[in-house]
Amino acid sequence: MQLTIDDKKMLDGDYGVGAQKCMKMLVQWGELFGAEKMVKVNNVHLETEFPAEAMREMSEGTEKARTFCTTHAVHEPGFWNEKGVIVEEIAGGAVPVDEKTFSENQGILKRLGFLPTFTCSPYLIGVLTRPGDVLCWTGSGGEIAANSFFGARAGRESAATCFAAAITGKTPQMGLLIKENRYAEVLVKIDSALDLSSFTDADYGALGYYIGGVVGSKNVALEGIPQDISMEHGRLLLSPLPVSGATVMGHIIGVTPEAPSLEEAFGGRKYETVVVGKKEMEDAYAKLNNAENRDVDLVALGCPHLTIRELGELASLLEGKRLSQNVHLVIGISKTVSALAKECGYFNPIESAGGIFTNTCISCYNPFMFVKENAKVAVTNSARGAHYMQRTSEGKTRLFYGDMKKCVDAAIKGKWEG
Repeated sequence: MQLTIDDKKMLDGDYGVGAQKCMKMLVQWGELFGAEKMVKVNNVHLETEFPAEAMREMSEGTEKARTFCTTHAVHEPGFWNEKGVIVEEIAGGAVPVDEKTFSENQGILKRLGFLPTFTCSPYLIGVLTRPGDVLCWTGSGGEIAANSFFGARAGRESAATCFAAAITGKTPQMGLLIKENRYAEVLVKIDSALDLSSFTDADYGALGYYIGGVVGSKNVALEGIPQDISMEHGRLLLSPLPVSGATVMGHIIGVTPEAPSLEEAFGGRKYETVVVGKKEMEDAYAKLNNAENRDVDLVALGCPHLTIRELGELASLLEGKRLSQNVHLVIGISKTVSALAKECGYFNPIESAGGIFTNTCISCYNPFMFVKENAKVAVTNSARGAHYMQRTSEGKTRLFYGDMKKCVDAAIKGKWEG
């Protein structure tokens, strides 16, 4: 691998033991995938469950991170303890950190200059990316949004590689950081029998969920999506692709910046074609709905974290209403967007109805999925969230999937009628 003088100094330990460990890791990782050089990183977005011991070792001798850094959605033990919700186990059987450990982790990150944004959608809170910017982000929902909507360059990352990029300011140039690897490989056409003008948030999510399962890890281009698709519907369409499949590059012909035309999306290359119609949509809905008992325990909205527009819709649906006493409504949202929601008058109708706002991941770290006797049946309008909840609960939580209005109806009535 070709290293700059600065890269070599880090590798030789001139900038401290921590930076040396990080650069050594990144060089080995890059060589494994055939990277020819390191490139500058514009933004790191980190999963904060990364162990404090590892952060201390990897940052030894470093005062500040070498790039702009933010933090991912998080499980805040103090927040839930105040609500009387004690969580002893989270996704995959992992034990959540206690308040002391959480505070220690955040102290290390703040010392290094990380902003405690605690969101899975940093682009909603002012973390703007430009075409060509190199990002090291944990969270595939953010990665596919950055690649697809903004033309930034983000690969699949781990917490370790992201933290190493923060300390060094560098990452190997490979995968989707290279233009040639970003062209679409599969074309998905929408059957004319599907009326996308009437599609709900759940319909777009189901469409994306089906597509992800078909294309796997291949870059995909979608033809037939309305040119005026909203950011909300666009996110729900693309965010399931990395969970039912494994791609974080989705082009929408005529909409996303690297796909102004079919030819430019594919770079003149040959491709395979998939057609999605009513049967495929029915198949997707069938996979996302696996509950039989219609008595609902949990309604989870905000995977990815809700936008201010979605909060406005939720507030209007809950105005003057009250949740069923048997239902928890948990809403994933960044603190930045929640502050704006208060200014807009959206916060009170939702809280008055009984909703709980949290900056956690409401699908992987939702406490009500893991507290004894809770969340036998959950409801969500997120295909991505439904996929996660079915798996992180090891099948103990059964799911109903539908649009936001149906989810709110279930929260009020305590029963799923979708």
